[in-house]
Amino acid sequence: METTNCNLCGSTSSEDVRLIPDYLLERTQVVAQLVRCRACGLIYQNPRPTLAEMDAHYPPEYEPYADHTASKEPNPLLKRAFAYGTRKRTRFVTRRKSGGRLLDIGCATGTFLLGMRGMKRWNVQGVEPSKQIAEYARTEHKLDVFPGTLEEASFPAGAFDCVTMWDVLEHVHDPLATLREINRILKDDGMLVLRVPNLASWDARLFGETWAGLDAPRHLYVFSPETLAALLAQARFETVDLSCDIGGYVTFVLSLRFWMTARNVSEATKQRITRMLYHPAARLASAPFFWIPSVVIKRGAYGCHRTQASI
Repeated sequence: METTNCNLCGSTSSEDVRLIPDYLLERTQVVAQLVRCRACGLIYQNPRPTLAEMDAHYPPEYEPYADHTASKEPNPLLKRAFAYGTRKRTRFVTRRKSGGRLLDIGCATGTFLLGMRGMKRWNVQGVEPSKQIAEYARTEHKLDVFPGTLEEASFPAGAFDCVTMWDVLEHVHDPLATLREINRILKDDGMLVLRVPNLASWDARLFGETWAGLDAPRHLYVFSPETLAALLAQARFETVDLSCDIGGYVTFVLSLRFWMTARNVSEATKQRITRMLYHPAARLASAPFFWIPSVVIKRGAYGCHRTQASI
């Protein structure tokens, strides 16, 4: 474990917020301490696992590593639910940019990259810290995926028209450094699409410590619209527009599962409820409740990078 300063303002002064068990892997003996910076309000994990220690919290069965595009996916409703989510993400990008080179950071098995590759006008690449999962994406889907971190990839400056991070920034040990590296590798008219769990959302208030946006100990940071905007500004990005195009239904379902785990609901009951919620009819009926705000930003100080951030 290691201690850290606030990534946003550098302050060492913080106050304890709460201890969060690992509900995702149902390891209630594994807990993370969340603190709030007294200077800027950023919520982060302190102390936290070192980069080397994080591997223990991302086992092969970690759910975001699942390949829901595979023909062997045993749950057709789940497969359809994730396909719907992928289409929403691809449309979010293609409505704003027609084509070019795209990099997906934290691409896992490459679900989103496959969706973008299907758009035909995009040349796609990925970065995935798990070498095993990166190799799966390369072998099974013939995707160009670098096994490691963004910084280790050392892409040339101005290499990409679009960079995406879907629920990834909160996992990074140094988000500010990562955003600055993204700024460097984007073209002058490039676009960043960034999504993170929203601490100000209604489901965060509803579920409290079982909200999936906390997902301890993997989520090292918990962003509000204010702290995310301040972090982006430090990385030389500037807000230029507001949008509400990405929904949080999967986070809601996962939060409900965490809530049931905390209350010792049987595994059979949890699976039955989850299958019901992933039914297309349930997804469609709930759609109006799962719009979350997004922020369009551009690279400031260096020119006119257009980027998109969601929270």
